[in-house]
Amino acid sequence: MPQSKQRLFAFARDAAHANDWDAFRARLDALRGALEAGDLSPGLVQSLDTLGAAACALDPDGCRAELERVGEMLGSSALDLRELEPPEPMLRIMDQLARAPDEALRVRLRHEPVPLYELLAQRGYAWRGAPLADGGYELVIERSAP
Repeated sequence: MPQSKQRLFAFARDAAHANDWDAFRARLDALRGALEAGDLSPGLVQSLDTLGAAACALDPDGCRAELERVGEMLGSSALDLRELEPPEPMLRIMDQLARAPDEALRVRLRHEPVPLYELLAQRGYAWRGAPLADGGYELVIERSAP
């Protein structure tokens, strides 16, 4: 994430941890304004919209958790597998998870990878995803909480 976006994200996180929700909203708006079209995946837009509409004073832990997801999405670039033929996307995902099992993995695929979910669950991974504007699907995979 470029330095200015990283700094804006850190300011929003600091405000959230200080329970200063007015400053948090202002800093979140500044962060969203600094993001470029290429940064705004559907999952990121959904998280930013959720935070913008949330009553953070009533659920501060939930807001902080959603903000951390925003940070994950901003901090990691997606592995774009949309041009690969099956089973290559699944093989690449499993290879990447084997190399860095504790790091979140963000991938872009042609469609929602429903057959992959059982394999991920068996190996202790959780996932969340969202459709892309081009008809593809973006998936974030990470270790399940113990």
